Amino acid sequence: MKQIEYFYNAMYYFFYRATIRFANFVTKPIFFIYSYIYKIPKIKKRFLNKGIDDPLEWHKQKYKNELLENPSLSYGTMIGHGLATSIIFFIYFGVYHIIRNLLFPTYGDEALYTFIIFGILAYVTDVIFTQIDDKDVKYIKEFNEKKGWWRIKWSIITIFTFLVSLWFVISTSDYGAIGQYLLSLSGNYTYPNNP
Repeated sequence: MKQIEYFYNAMYYFFYRATIRFANFVTKPIFFIYSYIYKIPKIKKRFLNKGIDDPLEWHKQKYKNELLENPSLSYGTMIGHGLATSIIFFIYFGVYHIIRNLLFPTYGDEALYTFIIFGILAYVTDVIFTQIDDKDVKYIKEFNEKKGWWRIKWSIITIFTFLVSLWFVISTSDYGAIGQYLLSLSGNYTYPNNP
């Protein structure tokens, strides 16, 4: 169980870091515009009255520490948790497709209810692996200290895991190759493209 927790937190960490890098790339033009806005004498004087000598640097630090990189709650953690949870969701949904197509080939489910149920299950799994006892904060601090080959290896594993889980859920669906094969085993199923 500890290895699964480590694996999941490593994936979460790299989604968290990717979100931070993307947000920094997107906000560069915004801070470039702010650099000119903060040079306006009236605005600069307002910040000086509040005790802030360099408003642009203050704004960058506030953005970085509170909004983007705060390990407890920030945009990076929210999006990182969402992307890591999507992997769990895809795996759960793919297993459901296999069971449904193999054991209940004629069952027509309501997609919305299925999405909600597996979304809740994936979220609960994320909470168990990362949020109980602030494991995500501990792992972020631990992973921030690691450098070199470890980062390259786990970033590749994270991307690969996301793509494989997405392929798994698509291929096990009614229109995927695995799903169609499982449905054909029941004997009363015809492929969608055949008359």
